[in-house]
Amino acid sequence: MNPKPRSRMSGARFVTLASLFCLLAAAALMVFLRYRTNYVPLLLLALILALPAAINLLLLVPLPREGQKEASAASSEKISELLTRRARVAAFFKKQVLRFARAVCHRRASLLAGGIVLLTVAINVFFWLTLKNITYAGRLNYFIAVLLAALFVLFIVFGKWCKHRMPECAENEPAVEQRYGAALLRNMQSAFALARLGVLLSAVTVMLALLGIYDFTKWLTVLFGILFAYQTAFTFISLFVVLVRRELEVAPEVSAPAPGVEGGDLGIVTYLEKNTGISMRSLWSIQMIKKAIPYAVLMSVLLLWGVTGVVMVESHQEGAHYRFGELREETLGPGLHLTLPWPFDTVEVYDTGTVNKMTVGYIAEGDADNIWTEAHGGEEYRLLLGGGNELVSVNLRVMYRIKDLRAYLTNCSSPELLMSAASYEIITARTITSDLDAMLATDRVAFASDFAAALTEVLTKYQTGLEVVNVVLESIHPPVEIADAYQAMISAEIEAGQMILDAEAYAGERLAWAWIDYDSTLAVANITKHESMAGARASVAEFMASVEADNAYSEEYRYYKYMQAITEAYSGAKLVIVGDGINEENIYIGNIGSSTNQYD
Repeated sequence: MNPKPRSRMSGARFVTLASLFCLLAAAALMVFLRYRTNYVPLLLLALILALPAAINLLLLVPLPREGQKEASAASSEKISELLTRRARVAAFFKKQVLRFARAVCHRRASLLAGGIVLLTVAINVFFWLTLKNITYAGRLNYFIAVLLAALFVLFIVFGKWCKHRMPECAENEPAVEQRYGAALLRNMQSAFALARLGVLLSAVTVMLALLGIYDFTKWLTVLFGILFAYQTAFTFISLFVVLVRRELEVAPEVSAPAPGVEGGDLGIVTYLEKNTGISMRSLWSIQMIKKAIPYAVLMSVLLLWGVTGVVMVESHQEGAHYRFGELREETLGPGLHLTLPWPFDTVEVYDTGTVNKMTVGYIAEGDADNIWTEAHGGEEYRLLLGGGNELVSVNLRVMYRIKDLRAYLTNCSSPELLMSAASYEIITARTITSDLDAMLATDRVAFASDFAAALTEVLTKYQTGLEVVNVVLESIHPPVEIADAYQAMISAEIEAGQMILDAEAYAGERLAWAWIDYDSTLAVANITKHESMAGARASVAEFMASVEADNAYSEEYRYYKYMQAITEAYSGAKLVIVGDGINEENIYIGNIGSSTNQYD
């Protein structure tokens, strides 16, 4: 029984794997810094680093070879003979899996090539979409420059490691593994060479921008586009060469010529000589190239000339199609269009779906709030009011778009200037019949609505092709030079009005309290009056009752009044009776008028 061979990773594959992790970690770091600083060229650099890393990572995927799979299949068939009937169903499925593995082995090169093409196309799509929508604003600092310099040194170290590892792997490893490992190491050398170039360009650009010398960010994106296109082109060329030579499974050298690879020069001539078998330095090849160059140049010029007839119109745009200088009846809508090459046909693209902005009353410089005491932009206009002695500044923002492109191009030489002139004419007609107080107190919404209706009427009359989308009245105020004084006057008027209101409130409060005191005093007087009248009526009633009682019961009533008088006179007084022979049984002891009587 043959011993099972011990699987291990070769030295070249280990160095390649470490180099791949280095490139992928650097790419991830660039992506992180891009979202922290909003500096988009770092994302482009990350894609330049990620393209060769992804391709070589795919080349490192261990796919089983055909011989190994056949041996495994034979051993599996022997084992399946020993299985019981109940287990043969599982053996059948295992056999189908082994057949699939053998099919994968036969198509290993096709799968690798397809994977490389898909990875390259996907990364290219993301790269060019990012480059199309790039913005040049970012928050840079010296930490990024230092980090890029550190990555430059790290890439040099890894490039040297890959270069010095090649002779060692060639001596200690099998022949097939030698070629495969050497190809992977050359791929990584090329990747690190291009990565060093990209990192160096980024570090220099960042340093120059931080020092305030010049911002080369736009040029950096152009260089990154050229570098990525070069990298992609030679990736496809090298992939095509190794597929033709059937070396993708043996020596998958899928890389771009770069400094430090193949003798230290750019390596393009060496690359072509190696992969085509043609000596580029021999006399006959030079003669052949001389003969081919004119035809190649002519074909390139014809191709470029034909491309001038391909026009791309975005979803928010519309194209004006000119043939021999004459505007055609129909415009070009969104999409890809084929026209005659220049100078037969020309197409001018306009943003008909984009809302544009025009300021009226001032020249805008950026987006800012309109404050009375500060100038709005570079210049602000003043309008004379109806009295002839007052000035006012009216600031409007008109949003408009191109509704009819043909009318926009044919009926007026400059529709925007006409719209601007009409705007000032409409405002002047409004201000010439008003004064400052009336203008400052005007309803802004109604003013903007009336202005939009009048401007739309003018644009429709002259058939400019423009449509007013919205009008915003930002401010109506005196000129900036007198704004402080006017504000002080308005503040004084407001303060005087506030003082008057405070005085009126105080007077109203005091008057209210006076009315409350008046009502209280009057109520007390009325109560006293009614009490006095009630007492007088009670006295009269009592007197009349006394007269009637005296007339009806004269003796009893008089005795009662007598006793009442004695009671009132001697109420609470002590009575002393002195005499001889007084009958005690007939003596009354107690307070006269008390409800309690006591007899002794």
